[in-house]
Amino acid sequence: MRSLDHAFAPPLHSPVMSTRRGLLFACSLWELVRFFLVLLLFVATLQDAAGAGPWVYTWLLFVGSGNLLIAVGDGMLALFPVRYEALIGFLRLGKLMSVFSFLLLLMAGSLRVASSREVFAVGPVAVTQGAVLFAVFLLDLLCMGILVAWKNEETPPTPPAETLPQYTETEVDDYH
Repeated sequence: MRSLDHAFAPPLHSPVMSTRRGLLFACSLWELVRFFLVLLLFVATLQDAAGAGPWVYTWLLFVGSGNLLIAVGDGMLALFPVRYEALIGFLRLGKLMSVFSFLLLLMAGSLRVASSREVFAVGPVAVTQGAVLFAVFLLDLLCMGILVAWKNEETPPTPPAETLPQYTETEVDDYH
């Protein structure tokens, strides 16, 4: 039997709601792609360093696996917005930390190393690691904007309280 809370809940299948949830789900998928893309870019950069061996993969997976929580949290919020709306603050914080870490790399000058390394080339056009990381940064800003604009679901209105008639006790009997 359904409770009254579900009867007064706003429709979760409105066009605006579906678009918002779809964008958030796309951000979740982007977070998965981002995790492995950034991992591979860092591995490519570290492999050129002296003394870096195959152990680099495992350490980067270990250190960066916390970013997968953002992907899972975005997906859970997109699929079940009412149930997981309390996660929005943590998801915003995690995405803010991702954007902030890119800005730290930029301010520290660490992106100069990545900007000269070529990832792939299509004909005369070569794509460098710096261009890929900048594209990652722009998509991170877009996802952060979606998270910041996310509003919690409308709380279902409480059903009107049934008022009981005012009874006055006129007679007390012992019915035991």
